[in-house]
Amino acid sequence: MPNSRAALDWLLREDDDERAVPVSERVEVDDDHWRMSTERLDIGPGMWVFLSLADVWGEPTLEPRHEEPSAWLCSNIAVKGKVSLSLSDGLSTDITDRCSVLYRAVDKRARFSPAPSQRLQLAGYMLRSDRVRQMLGESLPAMLPPLIDENAVSSKLIEVPVGVRVRQAAGSLFTTKLRGALRLLFLEGVVLQLLAMQTARLDRGVSGRENPLSPKERSSILEARDLLLANMRHPPSLAALAAEVGLNEKALNAGFKELFGTTVFETLRNERLEHARQALENEDLPVKRIAFRVGYNHVNNFINAFTARYGTPPRKYRVRRSER
Repeated sequence: MPNSRAALDWLLREDDDERAVPVSERVEVDDDHWRMSTERLDIGPGMWVFLSLADVWGEPTLEPRHEEPSAWLCSNIAVKGKVSLSLSDGLSTDITDRCSVLYRAVDKRARFSPAPSQRLQLAGYMLRSDRVRQMLGESLPAMLPPLIDENAVSSKLIEVPVGVRVRQAAGSLFTTKLRGALRLLFLEGVVLQLLAMQTARLDRGVSGRENPLSPKERSSILEARDLLLANMRHPPSLAALAAEVGLNEKALNAGFKELFGTTVFETLRNERLEHARQALENEDLPVKRIAFRVGYNHVNNFINAFTARYGTPPRKYRVRRSER
């Protein structure tokens, strides 16, 4: 395999950095949380494929990291099952058999948290930015350049709906009928097909907008996100936030969906819960106090939201993390 493989620091993480296991071509894990096998393939210049199969019964975490110097476009598609994806600067979403994701992690790390009690079949690929530009040329959708921007200072995540054709194509990546060069050739063709189908979705406007954001709208929405998250305990209302940045409420929500993959409310909720998760791991504070700090007046509402997001109640999450 190419020497560049050694330069890719891809980590399989179940709890902390001390127990991180370097991944070569294939890694298999069988423990109290899951039975998992993941394969990584360098299938051509600027192209990687990741194939994971798992029976999940606990709460594992997969945290890959790559050290390639250039920008890479990443994608994950769940053929079966559900996994939550979160990036270090607060962006997050659920990858399911109906919703795939295109993203760029600014620090080249991402956290995958599979839902418990399921069979997971997850396909992923990475494409170097220069190869994406070379392949798409003038057909590059307006939403794609931020995902391959060499000078980006923040992460970018876009949800892309999945239909039967995309799911079938992603499932074909797991074929065992081909070997050697024939398999690599087949995988490369499927990845290009997936990129084409996902890009076509973007070109039609995943967010429902007929036209891409103007530079002024983009600036207003970035400003709105900063204002929204500046005080999660007392955030502005949607109407107040829209008025502050000079947009109507519908345009603001659509712009959030286009830039961040989530609505204004979902962005606030995800950021609150991510801050709460970090507090549970790193601070010895009562759950009620953490809930209040991130903006939940009623602890039961916080518990329900946290459980829906991370698959376990906050107290149980803290106990399991401390045991690990």
